[in-house]
Amino acid sequence: MKMITSRQHRLLRFLLQQQEYATLLSLAEQFAVSEKTIQRDLNIINDYLAEWNIRADKKAGAGVLLVAENMADLLQLEQKINGENDDAGGIMGHARRVKIASQLLSETPKETSINKLSERYFISNASIVNDLRIIEEWITPLGLQLIRSQSGTRIKGNENSVRQAMAALINGLMNHQEPGSVNHSRLDPGSYKALVQYFGEEDVAFVQALLQEMEQALAYPLGEPYYINIFTHILIMMHRRTRGNLLDNPGYVTRSHVDDPVFVVAGKMVAEIEQRIGLPLPEDEVWFIYQYIISSGVLVMENQSGSLLHAELFSDEARDITLHLVTKFSRLINIELNLDQQLYEGLVVHIRPLINRLNYQIIIRNPLLDDIKNELADIYYLTRIAVEQVFVRYTPRAVSDDEVGYLAVHFQAAVERQIARKRVLLVCSTGIGTSHLLKSRILRAFPDWEIVGVVSSATAQSVTQQMAPDLVISTVHLPEGETPVVYVTAFFNDADIRRVTDKLITEKLHQASEAYAVTQL
Repeated sequence: MKMITSRQHRLLRFLLQQQEYATLLSLAEQFAVSEKTIQRDLNIINDYLAEWNIRADKKAGAGVLLVAENMADLLQLEQKINGENDDAGGIMGHARRVKIASQLLSETPKETSINKLSERYFISNASIVNDLRIIEEWITPLGLQLIRSQSGTRIKGNENSVRQAMAALINGLMNHQEPGSVNHSRLDPGSYKALVQYFGEEDVAFVQALLQEMEQALAYPLGEPYYINIFTHILIMMHRRTRGNLLDNPGYVTRSHVDDPVFVVAGKMVAEIEQRIGLPLPEDEVWFIYQYIISSGVLVMENQSGSLLHAELFSDEARDITLHLVTKFSRLINIELNLDQQLYEGLVVHIRPLINRLNYQIIIRNPLLDDIKNELADIYYLTRIAVEQVFVRYTPRAVSDDEVGYLAVHFQAAVERQIARKRVLLVCSTGIGTSHLLKSRILRAFPDWEIVGVVSSATAQSVTQQMAPDLVISTVHLPEGETPVVYVTAFFNDADIRRVTDKLITEKLHQASEAYAVTQL
């Protein structure tokens, strides 16, 4: 059975409910993605539907509609899709279960009862029992237990695991691409709306000011997903403390970080939080905030002279891992990336806090993960291989899909930079005017390329041997040779640009992915 992502799962469920054709534009707006992404998702869904004898019928101007020769196939698929939504992974798409899980996490270690939950949500005890079963399946991998006893029902675990689970629920409510005209400081409208809904506008404004002071004291800003992550976790800590629900941390021992300026900043933040809530906080909350700060990625600013990096953002371990990772990835794709300074700096700054996140078991969400897996499938796959082979030397903890997604973007950018400067030979036999047009349009699409010559097919082979270009672009068929050839139209349109990119990047990466897969058989 072919696999589909969570967004494709939601798109399929949406299409199953439609009785009329839905346009790509309406679907793109519904799921807050581009029409190109919807088109790509539909192609993958079509492959998935083939096993059900169903297809996504597309009509120009009308859109797409699921059709099947046998209506029973559609009904059977709908039952399966809706059934999958009842699995543990379906908790995020089920408002009542999110509320119940949120209540249990927020109030733990306090207990509640099935009867109280039934009365609160106006459903039967049997439905509550089913919801609790699904919630239990969801929290178990997070290191938490659902305890049922005669006295009541509660969640059991350590404070860090409870906060991670609460953060996962809140992240599920965030629509980072939600349209809106107002950006509330560093928070995008979707994140702001979700946090205000959960914690209230005043507490959100307080943490916003607190983090602004933190970034000023650190003298560098945090990257957006890390900023939202620490923002959420501080709100959760305040929320649980004001309700008297903080759990003890038996593994905590007093740590002295007086010489670490980040630890001093964390201490000042805790003092401000205590003043805000009017309650003392446990000593380990300074360590908690310190962990989140040093586990956060930095927003690297750039100007005409390059990236503005602080020396404290590097570490010997991060440098070592970066060098090994770039070397391993270069070998996988047979492209030398070790001299790419931009790749090195981007990775080393990212990997230092990544190591801390692995050590402290801090989870970061990547809101673009589905798109990365779809649009950069080969890069993601190869990055996953390189990460697994390199990080095992440094930590026993697995690197999550979200983290691999962030690393894959760095490698994709590096691979694309490899095609920025190419020596290209043009082969065109349709006249000098057309050849000048072709040359002009190629340089407009790839301004850093050098056109080493424009020749006819009769002289192409000899000129190729003499000039040794990196690539031949031709409007006519040529005998096969060692130099890669891309066939284009004389007008070099968008489809031709894609063909060139595919030849230089996509095909090479796909071949590398297939070659590695064969070695594992």
